[in-house]
Amino acid sequence: MPLGSGESSAGPRVVAVGAAWHHPRVIHPPRNLIDAVIPPVSESWRRIDAWLGVHAPASFAGLNPPATPDAIARTESVFGMPLPRDLCESLLCHDGETRFGTALPCSQLLSAEEIVAARRMRMELWEPEDPDQAETPWWGEHWVPFAGDVSLSFIEAGPGIWHDHLGRAPHDDGAGFLGWPTLGTWLHHVAEAMERFDQHFAHRVEPPKLRRNGTLDWW
Repeated sequence: MPLGSGESSAGPRVVAVGAAWHHPRVIHPPRNLIDAVIPPVSESWRRIDAWLGVHAPASFAGLNPPATPDAIARTESVFGMPLPRDLCESLLCHDGETRFGTALPCSQLLSAEEIVAARRMRMELWEPEDPDQAETPWWGEHWVPFAGDVSLSFIEAGPGIWHDHLGRAPHDDGAGFLGWPTLGTWLHHVAEAMERFDQHFAHRVEPPKLRRNGTLDWW
């Protein structure tokens, strides 16, 4: 790469101010709760697992082992479309959880098998021709659930501006998007909230409260 004006192979240009010499000052813009680079889902899960193991061992014990690539492939075959990349990576860390929604602030994480069952139920009940669906949709054609029971957290797997965004679909009301552009972004901020749960810090995810039984209270 060509050197810029005033630079040398020895390092950055040195600036003279009066009789003093110093390196140019590097100014970092404020983060404002936005991370320019989101780490891989597996890295966020590594941080989450480590924190849960120390602070909430019962919640950690409720997480399932990783899904197999074959289980993910079967899910994609049933859907006739690929699962969102971040969801695949998350399932390869934990194939859902056995306890009812104590590890993360999203209710129970679904396994690959449960994702199929939850989406099938919604698709059977959904009435896309209903005129109300245009304004307040109850479900969507390419929505893939990843957590919940009767009310579901989902990822938009279809094309368009909402691709990969997270949403919430209540069982008795209209669905909506939550402002998270990817599952990986959300998991990163969950890890941040966990690691700074006892600090006065502006979080995008509200930090959990610790229960005496080794589980978490996110609400």
